[in-house]
Amino acid sequence: MEKLNKIRVRIAPSPTGLFHIGTARTALFNYLFAKRNKGSFILRIEDTDKERSKKEFEKDILDGLNWLGLKWDELYYQSKRTAIYEKYLKQLLKNGSAYQKEIIWFKNPNKKVVFYDLIRGRVEVDSTVLGDFSLAKDLKTPLYNFAAVIDDHEMEISHVIRGEDHISNTPKQILIYEALSWKPPQFAHLPLILGPDRSKLSTRHGATSLSESRKMGYFLEAMVNF
Repeated sequence: MEKLNKIRVRIAPSPTGLFHIGTARTALFNYLFAKRNKGSFILRIEDTDKERSKKEFEKDILDGLNWLGLKWDELYYQSKRTAIYEKYLKQLLKNGSAYQKEIIWFKNPNKKVVFYDLIRGRVEVDSTVLGDFSLAKDLKTPLYNFAAVIDDHEMEISHVIRGEDHISNTPKQILIYEALSWKPPQFAHLPLILGPDRSKLSTRHGATSLSESRKMGYFLEAMVNF
């Protein structure tokens, strides 16, 4: 990965369940990349889902990161950023990039989206297959792809390092960046942790949360090297 003058990375878990081993691994990659490049490691709690977000899950995330020794430089909560999202939703509605029909939709320009992934290389997607996609339930309730773009821009994130299960979100996010005349960050999509059957690690394979693994007696060093 190339060096930039200002490296800022983030981990953005949702407090809707226990801190997953896969998310912890992604946090480790982000933290090490930031420290190697004398950058900043940002923790963003994506708690806009008011029904599913729980304080006990937020605590599990914070406890897990502390146990791993991953000290964040800045902490943000999406639930406290509603006014910021509303401002940019209005901007997209005004410039014709979005429209409201029950919910707020992004108007797909139907074009090729090309980006260079730092792990996978050149990726090209025909956005026509995406259709118009949702941005928010209303002006005060943003959805994932929109909120992630706004936050990554506002927080000056230089590199988005995340699991490859998010790569399908990247073309949508790039289209939002372009609609707002912003430069996207660099993307790196990591291979997922798989179970013995080569499928994505899930509860059917056993313990999947960091706290469950700790209770089972796994050492810190073992989890870091997992």
